[in-house]
Amino acid sequence: MSAPTELPADAESMKKLEKELSMEAKSEEKKLQSAFKDMHKHEKSEAKASKVSRKAEKSVRKLEKLELGTINSLHDITHKHDVAVADLHNAQASLHTQQQQLEKHKQDLSTARTHVDQVTKDKNDHDRDRHDKLNQLRSSSPTQTGGPSTGTSGASTGG
Repeated sequence: MSAPTELPADAESMKKLEKELSMEAKSEEKKLQSAFKDMHKHEKSEAKASKVSRKAEKSVRKLEKLELGTINSLHDITHKHDVAVADLHNAQASLHTQQQQLEKHKQDLSTARTHVDQVTKDKNDHDRDRHDKLNQLRSSSPTQTGGPSTGTSGASTGG
């Protein structure tokens, strides 16, 4: 705004000055309205950005909580896996031991069967030998009808 140093005396100059002052006021009012409009636009943008920021913070907190839960689940699952691996190794070791015992029992059974077969064969051989000897004795012995012999048996008579 230009400040005149002296007010004009004639009416035409006065009207011109009033018109200039009115135009100046309108221009400043438009600038003020534009500034308010711009400020309002920035306030809305700031409010929207603030809302989006709060929403993002809430999302971050939610995801941090989810991550913590996932980490805890991972620890639990890892522990369960470690237990399962240990149980598997124990079961495999037990299976190996049982298989070794089974093989030993199979060997012991095989040895016992071989021994039974040998003892059976020996018994059959001995039974046959005894049977043959008995048959020989029966076929070669004299047929006596009186029983044992009445000779002296070394016992004294009378006495």
